[in-house]
Amino acid sequence: MPKFVELLELKRELRDQLERKLTQRERNEALADSHSRREPRMCGLTVHPGRGCSLGCKYCYVEDMGIRGPPESYKLSGLQLVYAILSNTFFLPSEQGTMLAFGSITEPFLPGIRERTFEYLRAVSELLGNPTQISTKFYIGKEESRILGEIDPKLSVLVTIPCLSKAEVIEPYAPRPELRFQTIRNLRDESVHTSLFLRPIIPGVADLDGPKIIENAKSAGANGVVLGTLRVTPSILERLREAGIHELEELLTSKNIKRGRQVPIDTSSIKSSLRRVALRAGLRVFPAACSANMDSHSLGCYACSFGPCFGELPPIDPEDIREGLMSLGIAADVYVKGERLILRVRGGVRREKVAKYLVRAFARRMVSTMRT
Repeated sequence: MPKFVELLELKRELRDQLERKLTQRERNEALADSHSRREPRMCGLTVHPGRGCSLGCKYCYVEDMGIRGPPESYKLSGLQLVYAILSNTFFLPSEQGTMLAFGSITEPFLPGIRERTFEYLRAVSELLGNPTQISTKFYIGKEESRILGEIDPKLSVLVTIPCLSKAEVIEPYAPRPELRFQTIRNLRDESVHTSLFLRPIIPGVADLDGPKIIENAKSAGANGVVLGTLRVTPSILERLREAGIHELEELLTSKNIKRGRQVPIDTSSIKSSLRRVALRAGLRVFPAACSANMDSHSLGCYACSFGPCFGELPPIDPEDIREGLMSLGIAADVYVKGERLILRVRGGVRREKVAKYLVRAFARRMVSTMRT
């Protein structure tokens, strides 16, 4: 198990190596890209092989993010992407580092994007080795499944299937659910860790279709299931109403719904019911997408309230973390309280935030910070 100090040094070495391989123009393009500065989410640092989507799913939030027009492949090369990620202050390389999540603002296997997806997956696997996950609702054939398993034997794949009976209305241009179940079979035939992504849970749909979706995913060989919440904006509500999904307003967790702001729908009772169905079927229920990623890599995590997840947590040496932060110019006292780390950071908000993201990625524990 590498030390925190060692991973920070590895990050500097990897970045220096790529700096020598890229031209000044290529480096400048990478540093101007959002991958070089974006803050990770709990599921990890999102990686974008493309922008936009043509599948027209009624629950999609991409247009609400201002991403319109035909989908397009990302412009950075694989080496540029890795250089950008290594330039990100919040990122830590290696399997003991920051999780990576592909697929948040595009369908990564769309024609015109899939080649970039394969390029990016290969680059991060060969050069970084971080726990990587990709979500898709596209059909992945046997040969592509073989390539994915070859690129990253520990890759975590989430296959999105939220509906059956209304799929043609709710997901008009997406591959049929039957093809997505075949995707699970193809990936599992190549020993790729593959989970059903029953997300979003749409009231009036998931409660009816969910048990059959779970049964079919189990038959296809899925490792487990992630049950995900529906989040809506005014435009998503309108599109779902047009698709025959009504009365969602009554289940809003906040009445402060406005353009661009995603508000969760309360689906707790449906989620609990589907969880019982999955467990009876012998399917593992992952509490979050990142939990499936941890399982795929045989890692333990207790970085949020959903934990602890699966394997053993890495050992923690407060002095090692203190020295690592000091190498970044961040002075901090480090304390261990049960499975939680407490950082007392001297300096501004930026230093506190950097310390929290890096230590949480390394320690895989809840981290509390305070400034002094």
